[in-house]
Amino acid sequence: MNNLMVNRENELKKIIQEIVDSIAFIRPLLLIPIWTPAIIGFWNGGGNKGIGGEWELILLTTFLGAGIYGINQLFDIEGDKINNKNIPFALGFLSPMYVKSLIFASFLGALIVAFPMGITLNLLVILGLILGIVYSAPPIRLKDRTIYALIANGFGHGMLIYLIGYAFALDKIQNARWDWFVILRALAYGIAYSSVYLFTTVPDIDGDRKVGKITFAVRYGERKTMALGLLGIFLAGATGLAFKETALFLTAIVSLPFYFAALSSKEIEPKLIVRANKIAVLILALFACFYIPTFIVPIALAIAFAAIYNRVRLGVRYP
Repeated sequence: MNNLMVNRENELKKIIQEIVDSIAFIRPLLLIPIWTPAIIGFWNGGGNKGIGGEWELILLTTFLGAGIYGINQLFDIEGDKINNKNIPFALGFLSPMYVKSLIFASFLGALIVAFPMGITLNLLVILGLILGIVYSAPPIRLKDRTIYALIANGFGHGMLIYLIGYAFALDKIQNARWDWFVILRALAYGIAYSSVYLFTTVPDIDGDRKVGKITFAVRYGERKTMALGLLGIFLAGATGLAFKETALFLTAIVSLPFYFAALSSKEIEPKLIVRANKIAVLILALFACFYIPTFIVPIALAIAFAAIYNRVRLGVRYP
């Protein structure tokens, strides 16, 4: 009887652990910079008129982001191991077959949420799905093609997600029509996300070289990459101001000194780069909460989960 109870307890613990590892696999912290431009786009598309639906949008972008991050991990496992990424798949907590099923379920979930909406939103979601796949999966693997990786991050992570949020809101308003000025507003986020991406390639430069990835930092060096990224942050702030994206403009103002500190450091300090990126992501997300106050809830949940998971499961202090 005691053995039976012990076995049941162990099975329950295993199930809970697999569920928790599955949540960690979708990278909750990295969902924040996906949710944020979607929420701001949603605000400009109709959220400022009092329409609801932000939770459906967060669910949609969560599914989309989970699938894209999953594909990335599936095909980048060796690099993640070398760069000491504390993620479940690279650590061997989840099997490849299980990971593939999670990716499939995530993409399917995104399509199901988008399906009842308008054709424009569905096309944008499908475009995001395709871009996410070709970014990481062979034979195309845009992430290993220096300039294409930069463009893909700016377009996909910044512009496209913003437009998905905008289209999501617009679909809920009768007889609403696209304001094509939104393309320029989305472009501001494309510049911002491309710039942050440049900085993210620097800490991983050694691991990327070992696995043959030709990122911007690998090809052009840390200093040039960071200098271009800093210029991009400045341009993102300027375009944010010009195109009335106040949250983006203020985020650039706050984060520029931290990026400059990382660039001007005598030695390349990955911790300074990581600090600047964290500040930029968090500040933009918090500014977005001024538009949609309930957005603070998923932000808080993502941060709390990451902190507890890394401390309890992995024994590391993060974020």
